[in-house]
Formats: sequence, structure tokens, C-alpha cells
Amino acid sequence: MTRLTRGLLFGLGLALTIGMVVVADARAADEKDIKKAQKIILDLAKESEAGKDISRKAAAAKKDVEELDAWMHAYKPRGKGGIGFGSEKTNGIEMKIINMGKRALPAATLAKESDELIRAAHVNIVLAEIARGYAPAKPKGGKGKKEWMQHVDDQKKAAEELIKAVKAKSAAGIKSASANLNTACNNCHTDFRD
Repeated sequence: MTRLTRGLLFGLGLALTIGMVVVADARAADEKDIKKAQKIILDLAKESEAGKDISRKAAAAKKDVEELDAWMHAYKPRGKGGIGFGSEKTNGIEMKIINMGKRALPAATLAKESDELIRAAHVNIVLAEIARGYAPAKPKGGKGKKEWMQHVDDQKKAAEELIKAVKAKSAAGIKSASANLNTACNNCHTDFRD
């Protein structure tokens, strides 16, 4: 092997190593932001559940975690770093909402999960309030801040409907509110997700 070939191979190996370190550092920073975001979400969800106005704190949260994706990670299953729902690592808030929008919860499940359903609804209220601060500066595909805010309002309204339905022990109300919540999320993703 010539000196030039060894030098090129060494340089390539060094570049790959540096690249892997940079990627690992970025992942660590992302994980740190995700954990920070989830702590803020859960703290604000407790305040929301206690009846406190969280809008000011939610608006200020953007300075703590700049990327919207770090906030949205909360919807993932616990086993994938999300807040999760229930005791299983494979259950996430997003999947729970989707499933509840498809079929009514049995009475026994509703009784068992009512506290966690209310917590998940408050997490959605918090995320709606935080998302207000991420409205696009420039329109995307003809959609702009007005549409963004409408999606956020729809998400918050559906989460509030979910809380009322859980407290009323209305399986039909939970199904309807969950479907509305999922629709609000999907509409926003359709209009704004890359």
C-alpha cells in the first residue's frame, strides 16, 4: 500500500469518526431537549389540570426548547422516549387518541384509565398552547399563521371536550372528542409538516 493510499484511508477514517461524533453529539442534544420539553409539558399539564392559566408559561417555553419536533416527541410511546400512556412501553398518547376515536372505550377501561385520560388531554392542551409560538412566519402551500392558529384552537377545544367526556363517563363523547383531536392534529400535519 502506498503512502498516499494509507494517507487517504487514514483521512477517510478520521472524517468518518468525526462525523459519528458530531451525529452522537446532535442526538445527545436532541435527547436533552426532548427530556427538557417533556418535563415542561408535564409540569404545565399539572397546572392546567389545577385550573391555572398556562398560556404565558407555554409561550415562554419556546426559549427553553427551540425545535417543535422535541415537543411533539411527547406523543410517542414511552419505549421510544415519549411520555407514553398506561404502563406498557409500547403505548403512546398519539396511538391512544387514534384508537379511542375509532371505537368507544368499555366502561371498565374508562373507569381504570380516567385519570390518565384526563392527564393526556391536559398534555394536548399544553402542546396546543406551546404550538402557538411556532406559527410559520411565511405561508406554506398557501397556508399561514391564520390556519396554524385554527388548528391549534381545534386541538385545544377537542382536548377540553375529551376532559368533559371523561368526567361525564361518556364513551360516545370520548370517542367523538378523540376523533376531533386526531383530526385537528392530522389537519395541521397535512398543511404544515415537511
